[in-house]
Amino acid sequence: MDRNSIIGFSLIFLILTGYYWYTSPTDAELKEQARQDSIALVAQKATQAEQNKQVASEQSTTGKTKDSAKLDSTLIGSIGSFAQQVNGDNKEISIGNKEITLGIQTRGAGIGRVTLNNYKRSDSSKLELLEPNSNRWFFELFTSNGPLKSSDFVWKVEAQSASMVRLRLGDSLQHIDLTYRLDPEGFEVYSQLKLVGVDQLIKARNSGVRLEWNAQLHKQERDFKWENQNSTVAYKLVGEDPDKLSEASEGEEVLKNRVQWVAFKQQYFSSVMLAKDGFSTDAKLGWTAIPENRQLETGKIKAMSAELYLDYEREKEKVYDLSYYFGPNQYYTMQEAKLGGGDHQLQRIIPMGWGIFGWVNRYVVVPVFHALDGIIGSMGIIILLLTVIIKTALLPLVYKSYISTAKMRILKPELDEIKEKHGNDMQKMQSENMALYRKAGVSPLSGCVPMLLQLPILFAMFQFFPNAFELRQKSFLWAMDLSQYDGPSLGFNIPFYGDHVSFFTILMTVSTLIYTHLNNQISGVTGQMKYIGYIMPIIFLGVLNDYASGLTWYYFVSNMITFGQQWVIRRTVDDTKLHAQIAENRKKPATKSKFQQRMEEAMKMSQQRAAANAKGKKK
Repeated sequence: MDRNSIIGFSLIFLILTGYYWYTSPTDAELKEQARQDSIALVAQKATQAEQNKQVASEQSTTGKTKDSAKLDSTLIGSIGSFAQQVNGDNKEISIGNKEITLGIQTRGAGIGRVTLNNYKRSDSSKLELLEPNSNRWFFELFTSNGPLKSSDFVWKVEAQSASMVRLRLGDSLQHIDLTYRLDPEGFEVYSQLKLVGVDQLIKARNSGVRLEWNAQLHKQERDFKWENQNSTVAYKLVGEDPDKLSEASEGEEVLKNRVQWVAFKQQYFSSVMLAKDGFSTDAKLGWTAIPENRQLETGKIKAMSAELYLDYEREKEKVYDLSYYFGPNQYYTMQEAKLGGGDHQLQRIIPMGWGIFGWVNRYVVVPVFHALDGIIGSMGIIILLLTVIIKTALLPLVYKSYISTAKMRILKPELDEIKEKHGNDMQKMQSENMALYRKAGVSPLSGCVPMLLQLPILFAMFQFFPNAFELRQKSFLWAMDLSQYDGPSLGFNIPFYGDHVSFFTILMTVSTLIYTHLNNQISGVTGQMKYIGYIMPIIFLGVLNDYASGLTWYYFVSNMITFGQQWVIRRTVDDTKLHAQIAENRKKPATKSKFQQRMEEAMKMSQQRAAANAKGKKK
């Protein structure tokens, strides 16, 4: 491997390391999370009995629920026909379509259970995004005698079909209707909350409707680590781009602007709630960590919460259009979900990278991957073809880098003579090197620039594959799931490496070491630079060991295609012609670029200052 390639790869490694460090939680964040976990564990133990009692009384599908004696008597006397629906058993009403099945709870009229019909958890059990015993949705109206909470009542079923249900609280003159409807296909749920004749109950003109949603997210994937790191609360403010809470730091955030939608996001699935006209200001969003021992016991990873407000000014009749998305974090599926009409950018929940890296993913990688997915059944073959397309597009840069390397190899004997002659005077050596490059028509940066121009693709792939839903539970060769590492567990932990083996990562590392060895032989690199190229693949062996096997399969295929490209280029490039070209350039009058002029002026000024300092010391 020549010096320019080593410099280029070193820069790539440093940037990747910086990116990995930047996106990882800091020590302070980890300590704070550990402290919060301890606090949460103590609080959870202190309140466990009360929580179990509440779950049994309010969310069980078979148990008895609260009666009127447990409600404030003043409130009971003021809510008219609503009071008749305090007593009763909670039942689950099932509606659905091809993609999802909902379990609507008659107590509270909320969505208690969400099952994705065509997907499985990593243990092959049915995939439930939300479960009644860990998901609670209700709303409150603030009456003059206290809060009227939807979960205090058993709602009547007014109408029902296979894909629709309408529930009612109250009578024909004064009631609240809550309707859920699904299309024959799709992951969208359309809901309507209708208030009729309840204006006289409301305490103040601008009290609004308070909506609360709490859910403990269930582990869906094999690896707790990645699902923890990729689960958070995402949201979109009206008129702004989507945003999210930090995945590493638990806590609560108050949003001062109107909110379009809120999502409880996991690694590969999301539960989204959207208001057509937006939620009011002062929404509170947050999440808390579930202690590791409780994660293993309950299968839950994080507890999400959202407190939202709907505007209500005591209208005689008021209708709210709410929509939900319960489905995969799949780019085009989310993009085409028209909740409430319009484009609400749900696909921005998927982390595609920032800046130019996200642009490359959204407008280059995702469309190409999607097109291949439509005609080829094997994800491993799709990754191979995607790699071929990318490497073919980058071939001109690879060719230019090789030509620069070949020219530098031709000049190496003269560069070595200059180094031997002026080894102790770096400024003089650099000055003569620049003069030699200028006469020969060679730029020392021409080998590094093509490497740097490939960075957006490299970073895009690094971000794309670990978040590509299409790879989930798709097998290839020995890899059972391309979204997870592909090897067996070791049964013990090796520092820096981990407790398992990833075969694609090993293949990637071995192929990179072979490539480095061959290039060192060809380019004649000696000294410390010769060994730097061997260090980086070893480091990546540990860093990428627990990444998605689809990513390391891509890197391995990329290395193999690079071998082929380098072999073809070496067979077609004639070093004799390059010698002749350099010799011809030496005969031409040397012209200086503005960059070279500035470099020489800077070196002259530096030499003058050094000479002045040396003269001053002699005095």
